[in-house]
Amino acid sequence: MSRLLILLSLFFLTLSSCQSSYEKEISKWQAERLAELKEPFGWPSVVGLFWLRNTISYYGSESTNDFMIKNAPSSFGHMLKTDTGMVIKSFRNKRVLVDGEPIQIAPLRSDQHEDGPSICSFENLQWYILERGDRYYLRVKDTLSPYRTALKDIPYFPIDERYRVEAKVMDADDLPLSLSYKNVLDQEISNPVAAYLTFDWEGQRQVIAAFENDDETYHVMIYDQTSGDSSYGGGRYLYPKLADSSGVVILDFNKLENPPCVFTPHATCPFPPDMNRLPFDIRAGEMTMHLYN
Repeated sequence: MSRLLILLSLFFLTLSSCQSSYEKEISKWQAERLAELKEPFGWPSVVGLFWLRNTISYYGSESTNDFMIKNAPSSFGHMLKTDTGMVIKSFRNKRVLVDGEPIQIAPLRSDQHEDGPSICSFENLQWYILERGDRYYLRVKDTLSPYRTALKDIPYFPIDERYRVEAKVMDADDLPLSLSYKNVLDQEISNPVAAYLTFDWEGQRQVIAAFENDDETYHVMIYDQTSGDSSYGGGRYLYPKLADSSGVVILDFNKLENPPCVFTPHATCPFPPDMNRLPFDIRAGEMTMHLYN
């Protein structure tokens, strides 16, 4: 009997250690997530999103500019829209850098370019070109952003290992190759599906679409029954590692993130596609919060 008690004690000690280790893993992820957001040019630093609808757009802190930017010189110069893209032209007395080099006139890559956008900067400010559909936008970041100052912490549901589930890439022969969904600009987006993932939750089979994120992870956007209540109404994002050789993908809903729109009103967040609306509560990951009105 004593041997059995010893074995049981060792079992529960091991189990406790595993749970503690998992909680430490998630707590570490939460700390790294907050640190990333609070970086000088993290999402809460975004203070402007301007549609470059005119051929020439002037920008700076004065009201005479097409785009007013707080904490900027009275005027930087202008953005020129051409048949091949955007060009920046700065006034001689402004030390504007493009990709770290001082310039007066230069073509600019957008965020859709394979090398990423050209990064323009001046002291506490950073800006670059977004391409959304057939439109160009100017995204402006400021290390002095009030949203960045206001971000102290992120509220989380309690860590619960039940929400770490094993999914499998499924045969998608009968499913669409692409899905359409909208973003906060009310633009329709169509993206190829990287994988359809299936998993069981409380005896019910669930299927969600995953999109390409980078060489190591998927981008999964979901609604669940907490959306619009204790979690953000526009859904939450998850970035699981790509499937292993057996087609297994770990969906750890304790790592569900709020979209950038929670941290700045100037993001272009996509909403989850309709098929990624899950019919149960996911009381895990980041909760809703309010950095701005």
